[in-house]
Amino acid sequence: MRRLAEFLVMVGVWVGLWRDPGWGNLLTGALLAAATLVAFRRGASAWRLRPLFRPLAVLRLLGYFALKLAEANVVVAWEVVTPANRIREGIVAVPMETTSDVVTTLVANMISLMPGTVTVAVSDEPRILYVHVLHLRDVESMREEVRRLEERAVAALGPPDARRRVREAQPSAPRPTTGEDTS
Repeated sequence: MRRLAEFLVMVGVWVGLWRDPGWGNLLTGALLAAATLVAFRRGASAWRLRPLFRPLAVLRLLGYFALKLAEANVVVAWEVVTPANRIREGIVAVPMETTSDVVTTLVANMISLMPGTVTVAVSDEPRILYVHVLHLRDVESMREEVRRLEERAVAALGPPDARRRVREAQPSAPRPTTGEDTS
Protein backbone atom coordinates (compact mmCIF):
# COMPACT_ATOMS: atom_id res chain seq x y z
CA MET A 1 0.00 0.00 0.00
CA ARG A 2 2.84 2.35 0.88
CA ARG A 3 4.63 1.61 -2.42
CA LEU A 4 1.43 2.42 -4.32
CA ALA A 5 1.15 5.75 -2.50
CA GLU A 6 4.79 6.55 -3.36
CA PHE A 7 4.14 5.61 -6.97
CA LEU A 8 1.06 7.86 -7.21
CA VAL A 9 2.86 10.80 -5.55
CA MET A 10 5.74 10.50 -8.02
CA VAL A 11 3.39 10.39 -10.99
CA GLY A 12 1.49 13.36 -9.57
CA VAL A 13 4.67 15.38 -9.12
CA TRP A 14 5.75 14.56 -12.69
CA VAL A 15 2.42 15.63 -14.16
CA GLY A 16 2.42 18.73 -11.94
CA LEU A 17 5.86 19.75 -13.14
CA TRP A 18 4.75 19.51 -16.76
CA ARG A 19 1.39 21.20 -16.03
CA ASP A 20 -0.27 18.91 -18.53
CA PRO A 21 -2.31 15.88 -17.39
CA GLY A 22 -2.24 14.35 -20.87
CA TRP A 23 -1.79 10.65 -21.52
CA GLY A 24 1.83 11.09 -22.62
CA ASN A 25 2.81 12.75 -19.36
CA LEU A 26 0.87 10.22 -17.29
CA LEU A 27 2.57 7.33 -19.07
CA THR A 28 6.04 8.89 -18.84
CA GLY A 29 5.49 9.69 -15.16
CA ALA A 30 4.35 6.13 -14.48
CA LEU A 31 7.41 4.67 -16.23
CA LEU A 32 9.80 6.97 -14.39
CA ALA A 33 8.11 6.32 -11.04
CA ALA A 34 8.27 2.55 -11.59
CA ALA A 35 11.95 2.76 -12.57
CA THR A 36 12.72 4.86 -9.51
CA LEU A 37 10.94 2.45 -7.18
CA VAL A 38 12.83 -0.48 -8.73
CA ALA A 39 16.19 1.34 -8.51
CA PHE A 40 15.60 2.18 -4.85
CA ARG A 41 14.42 -0.96 -3.16
CA ARG A 42 13.39 -1.24 0.48
CA GLY A 43 15.61 -2.70 3.19
CA ALA A 44 14.30 -5.81 4.93
CA SER A 45 14.40 -4.45 8.48
CA ALA A 46 13.90 -0.72 8.00
CA TRP A 47 11.66 1.42 5.84
CA ARG A 48 14.55 3.41 4.42
CA LEU A 49 15.44 3.72 0.76
CA ARG A 50 18.48 1.59 -0.05
CA PRO A 51 19.86 2.47 -3.47
CA LEU A 52 21.34 -0.05 -5.86
CA PHE A 53 24.01 2.58 -6.43
CA ARG A 54 25.14 5.50 -4.31
CA PRO A 55 24.76 8.78 -6.27
CA LEU A 56 27.43 10.74 -4.36
CA ALA A 57 29.90 7.87 -4.66
CA VAL A 58 29.12 7.65 -8.39
CA LEU A 59 29.89 11.37 -8.70
CA ARG A 60 33.18 10.88 -6.81
CA LEU A 61 34.05 7.98 -9.13
CA LEU A 62 33.24 10.01 -12.25
CA GLY A 63 35.18 13.02 -10.93
CA TYR A 64 38.22 10.88 -10.16
CA PHE A 65 37.96 9.22 -13.56
CA ALA A 66 37.67 12.59 -15.33
CA LEU A 67 40.76 13.84 -13.50
CA LYS A 68 42.78 10.74 -14.40
CA LEU A 69 41.51 10.88 -17.98
CA ALA A 70 42.65 14.48 -18.35
CA GLU A 71 46.01 13.65 -16.78
CA ALA A 72 46.52 10.69 -19.14
CA ASN A 73 45.58 12.81 -22.16
CA VAL A 74 48.17 15.44 -21.23
CA VAL A 75 50.90 12.81 -20.78
CA VAL A 76 50.18 11.12 -24.10
CA ALA A 77 49.81 14.46 -25.93
CA TRP A 78 53.16 15.60 -24.51
CA GLU A 79 54.74 12.36 -25.74
CA VAL A 80 53.40 13.06 -29.23
CA VAL A 81 54.62 16.66 -29.49
CA THR A 82 58.09 16.20 -27.97
CA PRO A 83 60.92 14.66 -29.96
CA ALA A 84 62.32 12.56 -27.11
CA ASN A 85 60.96 9.05 -26.67
CA ARG A 86 60.21 8.49 -22.99
CA ILE A 87 58.05 5.42 -23.49
CA ARG A 88 58.73 2.71 -20.95
CA GLU A 89 55.93 0.25 -21.43
CA GLY A 90 55.12 -2.74 -19.32
CA ILE A 91 52.37 -5.06 -18.16
CA VAL A 92 51.42 -4.79 -14.52
CA ALA A 93 49.44 -7.44 -12.64
CA VAL A 94 46.99 -5.78 -10.25
CA PRO A 95 45.28 -8.02 -7.65
CA MET A 96 41.63 -7.05 -7.17
CA GLU A 97 39.88 -7.14 -3.82
CA THR A 98 36.39 -7.31 -5.33
CA THR A 99 34.75 -10.45 -6.62
CA SER A 100 32.03 -8.50 -8.42
CA ASP A 101 32.01 -8.99 -12.18
CA VAL A 102 30.27 -5.63 -12.60
CA VAL A 103 32.92 -3.72 -10.65
CA THR A 104 35.76 -5.62 -12.33
CA THR A 105 34.32 -4.86 -15.79
CA LEU A 106 33.79 -1.20 -14.90
CA VAL A 107 37.36 -0.81 -13.62
CA ALA A 108 38.82 -2.68 -16.62
CA ASN A 109 36.86 -0.51 -19.06
CA MET A 110 37.76 2.72 -17.29
CA ILE A 111 41.43 1.75 -17.45
CA SER A 112 41.11 0.97 -21.17
CA LEU A 113 39.45 4.33 -21.85
CA MET A 114 42.46 6.21 -20.49
CA PRO A 115 45.10 6.98 -23.10
CA GLY A 116 48.30 5.08 -22.45
CA THR A 117 46.71 2.17 -20.59
CA VAL A 118 44.69 -0.85 -21.62
CA THR A 119 43.45 -3.90 -19.76
CA VAL A 120 44.84 -6.89 -21.62
CA ALA A 121 43.51 -9.74 -19.47
CA VAL A 122 41.59 -10.63 -16.33
CA SER A 123 42.18 -13.81 -14.38
CA ASP A 124 39.43 -15.10 -12.14
CA GLU A 125 41.05 -17.11 -9.35
CA PRO A 126 42.54 -15.00 -7.83
CA ARG A 127 41.05 -11.99 -9.56
CA ILE A 128 43.90 -10.11 -11.23
CA LEU A 129 43.80 -7.38 -13.87
CA TYR A 130 46.71 -7.30 -16.30
CA VAL A 131 47.20 -3.72 -17.43
CA HIS A 132 49.49 -2.60 -20.26
CA VAL A 133 50.98 0.80 -19.41
CA LEU A 134 52.69 3.03 -21.95
CA HIS A 135 54.53 5.20 -19.39
CA LEU A 136 55.40 2.82 -16.58
CA ARG A 137 57.44 4.59 -13.96
CA ASP A 138 56.74 2.47 -10.91
CA VAL A 139 54.85 -0.83 -10.74
CA GLU A 140 53.58 -0.26 -7.21
CA SER A 141 52.27 3.25 -7.93
CA MET A 142 50.38 1.87 -10.94
CA ARG A 143 48.84 -0.82 -8.74
CA GLU A 144 47.86 1.85 -6.22
CA GLU A 145 46.13 3.92 -8.92
CA VAL A 146 44.07 0.91 -10.00
CA ARG A 147 43.26 0.14 -6.34
CA ARG A 148 41.97 3.70 -5.84
CA LEU A 149 39.80 3.32 -8.94
CA GLU A 150 38.52 -0.04 -7.68
CA GLU A 151 37.80 1.43 -4.23
CA ARG A 152 35.70 4.22 -5.75
CA ALA A 153 33.87 1.79 -8.06
CA VAL A 154 33.03 -0.51 -5.14
CA ALA A 155 31.90 2.49 -3.07
CA ALA A 156 29.58 3.51 -5.91
CA LEU A 157 28.18 0.12 -6.94
CA GLY A 158 29.27 -2.57 -4.51
CA PRO A 159 27.31 -4.18 -1.70
CA PRO A 160 28.16 -3.12 1.89
CA ASP A 161 30.31 -6.19 2.62
CA ALA A 162 32.42 -5.57 -0.51
CA ARG A 163 32.86 -1.90 0.42
CA ARG A 164 34.06 -2.88 3.88
CA ARG A 165 36.42 -5.53 2.50
CA VAL A 166 38.01 -3.17 -0.04
CA ARG A 167 38.26 -0.32 2.48
CA GLU A 168 39.97 -2.53 5.05
CA ALA A 169 42.34 -4.18 2.57
CA GLN A 170 45.93 -3.11 2.94
CA PRO A 171 48.01 -2.91 -0.19
CA SER A 172 48.61 -6.57 -0.71
CA ALA A 173 51.97 -8.07 -1.42
CA PRO A 174 52.51 -8.77 -5.10
CA ARG A 175 51.06 -12.12 -6.07
CA PRO A 176 52.97 -14.37 -8.43
CA THR A 177 52.48 -13.06 -11.94
CA THR A 178 53.83 -13.65 -15.36
CA GLY A 179 54.80 -10.90 -17.73
CA GLU A 180 54.97 -8.27 -15.02
CA ASP A 181 56.94 -5.13 -15.86
CA THR A 182 58.15 -6.30 -19.26
CA SER A 183 59.79 -3.87 -21.62
